Amino acid sequence: MSRKALFLIMVLLAGCGPAVNPEEAHGPACQSEVCWDLSNVSSLMINDFPLPDQLVPDEVHGWRFSTTVGHTYTVRVKVSSGTSHTYVSSSVIIDPSNNELTDYYSDTGITFTALDGDYFIAIQDTGNVLGSDYTVRIISYDENLDPLPGTINLLVNDEPKSFKLVPDEIVRFMFNGIRGGDYTIKVTVISGQTDTFLSLIPSVDDEAYELADFYSNDGIRFRAAQTAIYFIAVEHRGSPIGSDYTIQVTSP
Repeated sequence: MSRKALFLIMVLLAGCGPAVNPEEAHGPACQSEVCWDLSNVSSLMINDFPLPDQLVPDEVHGWRFSTTVGHTYTVRVKVSSGTSHTYVSSSVIIDPSNNELTDYYSDTGITFTALDGDYFIAIQDTGNVLGSDYTVRIISYDENLDPLPGTINLLVNDEPKSFKLVPDEIVRFMFNGIRGGDYTIKVTVISGQTDTFLSLIPSVDDEAYELADFYSNDGIRFRAAQTAIYFIAVEHRGSPIGSDYTIQVTSP
């Protein structure tokens, strides 16, 4: 079974599909004619895989996530077709007309420091004829940074390892870095094209990264700022037949 197929099965088992649609709400928490009650929405984990979903025209999806007071979080909604607005609030009732944490057109993300234990997300399609396709995720450097399922461990200064990517696939790797150490991540593409990304975030990809090697032709060289697990993503791009490559982490 391919890693891509395994990921899809994991998402299905996690309850992928349309989130519970918030209902209109009225009362003291709503200063407008229409607000959304997110009392019964599904939960999202911090630093997890981006979760894909779809909105029909004018539909609203809701999600909740637990935070630690004082920690910083980024809610990122990436729309692949259509347009949507993203709202984040510590209130279970979201008033879209008066909400403070709002990313109109879902193109920049929402970063905030938690002042409460639970936060809520509402994603609203803007009335597109075909609705909107999107992914939603929450990123935090202050939260759990354990490897995601399927992440492959690499040993520093080991021999290059060979892998193959099918179209649209991402494979994630990890290695242990020591503060002050100099490291090089080298991806050698044998056929096809790939991008390489490095981050302390386990769900590293083209949205969450500190360093990148686009087209994987130069390698990523860096000095570790802390002793930690570092995560790598190699993402297929371009070729309809996939990519073959080797990957190696070295340190002097």
